[in-house]
Amino acid sequence: MEGTKTKWPIRLFNIISGSRIKIDPNKLTKATMRQSGLSNLGAEYNPEPLEVLCKSITDEARLHPFGAFMIKQKLIGQIEGRLWAEHWFRTHPEILDQPLLPVVLITGLQRTGTTKLQRLLSQMDGARGLRSWEGLYPAPIGNESETQKRINKTKLNERAVRWISPSFYSIHPIEHENFEEDVLLLDLDFMSSSSEAIMHVPSYADYLNRTGQTAAYAYEVKLLKLLQWQRPGKYWVLKSPHHLEYLDIIKTQMPDLKLIWTHRDPKATIPSYMSMLYHGRRMFSEEVVARDITDHWIPKIDRMLTKGLKDVKVLSAVKHLHFNDLLERESKIIKEITDWIGATPPSPKEESKSYYSSHRYELQDWGLTADGIDDQFGYYLKAMKSLTHA
Repeated sequence: MEGTKTKWPIRLFNIISGSRIKIDPNKLTKATMRQSGLSNLGAEYNPEPLEVLCKSITDEARLHPFGAFMIKQKLIGQIEGRLWAEHWFRTHPEILDQPLLPVVLITGLQRTGTTKLQRLLSQMDGARGLRSWEGLYPAPIGNESETQKRINKTKLNERAVRWISPSFYSIHPIEHENFEEDVLLLDLDFMSSSSEAIMHVPSYADYLNRTGQTAAYAYEVKLLKLLQWQRPGKYWVLKSPHHLEYLDIIKTQMPDLKLIWTHRDPKATIPSYMSMLYHGRRMFSEEVVARDITDHWIPKIDRMLTKGLKDVKVLSAVKHLHFNDLLERESKIIKEITDWIGATPPSPKEESKSYYSSHRYELQDWGLTADGIDDQFGYYLKAMKSLTHA
């Protein structure tokens, strides 16, 4: 498995830097506060997740100096976003007095069509999708009508990813105006699976797995209210595979909820996702070990599916969808979904060609076999057939 060759300016930066950079959460937070002129992270803010994450990055992630620099900028953006969010909550208390819009939530394993479905449904009349720049920077910077600073920051992120790792960008293009996962909002509470996706941070992942998620989802709801205050809609269209493990919590935080679960054979999704993770991690490290990825993510995927199949039973409005049906009968499927939601189907639009990739992957690249996947995930394959052909 070969990743994108590290660009020579990054290699030069790494040589000049000479050593890995320690990421200190306290220094990071204080510096961001000084830069923003803000100091309130919210009464419910818990510094522990950021502290655990920074220690795990420093001790385990094997980042090269430029990778550490990029991750520091990412964390600074999350701290800054939370500072500005709290500023607007205090300045405009009516934000939190709003009811949360009804939520159409798309989840399913990675590489099961969740992105495609989200981008289609977000075109519906009245739909409130989450643009990439809003997910990364949900709070206005400086004044309540500001958008351009946040868009420009996201454009810079987009250009950086495209330059640093064309291979990752071809698998999952980061487009500032397109729709993205709301797991980005959980990042502002430092309680999302995005860090364990882009880095080898096993101790942080273990912390995430054994720590309750209620507070993180409660804070996401606050951010969603902040976003709908800026740009209203009739209902949210959100998506993330992360949600599979937390459907019971989500139900308590988003009571007006319709769930769509996309399904696909794990023999196809797992090697595709492993490959995406590998190319993503190569942006930050030259010491990416394929075995680290499979050893962590195969049990996690097992846990996601087991928990999801258990907790989906607590939801009253659920629609299951097979990946192949979405590809082969897109118009009919979208019509069925919009009828179920009570919405108008979106007008056909040409999707960005960058959405389609020439991504190539094989199970054997990851030391996996078809029989082994079938044995481990047989319970899900059986459930998937019954759920998508009911």
